[in-house]
Amino acid sequence: MKIHLIHGIRSVGQVSVDELVPYLTGFEIAYPDYGYILELETKIVNSIIVGAILPYVATDDVLVGHSNGCAVAFEVMSRLNKVGGAVFINAALRQDVVRPPSCPWIDVYFNAGDQITELAAVGARLGIVDGLWGEMGHAGYDGPDPQITNIDCCDERNMPMVWGHSAIFEKKNISAWGPYIAERIRKRLGI
Repeated sequence: MKIHLIHGIRSVGQVSVDELVPYLTGFEIAYPDYGYILELETKIVNSIIVGAILPYVATDDVLVGHSNGCAVAFEVMSRLNKVGGAVFINAALRQDVVRPPSCPWIDVYFNAGDQITELAAVGARLGIVDGLWGEMGHAGYDGPDPQITNIDCCDERNMPMVWGHSAIFEKKNISAWGPYIAERIRKRLGI
């Protein structure tokens, strides 16, 4: 079983999903680094990234995405027969996405301070970015699926409050949130 960490659109020096690696002990980690792209390029480049990742994802693998990485992960799982599950952290995804039948569960980490995904929703409405983009990272999943769990990073009991698009990965937060995310993955997988 492998965990695929799929980063979002990055800027130099920005912390990202690879900050989770030290907390995911016992798992094989894949980190497909697709480099730096512009928001406007997602409309074309995301499908290329999906095609490059697909051959490496096995049946029981878990997809962990951040921001645009969640849009990529969503497309990957939509094209496969089965994955182990998914974690969306500050997802640049529409709030009403329908969980693909290939994915038994999704954990959604969001916080009201994520202004980047608010802008992602505007870009999607204007048709200038990937059409899956939305403000899930700001406001969580908004649908009836009981297998999609919202985790409000501003209001999770006994956890440091997270405010901002990549703030969960900052040193002051990742030391608490990294083990939390890893433990939820283990519980979801029954290990």
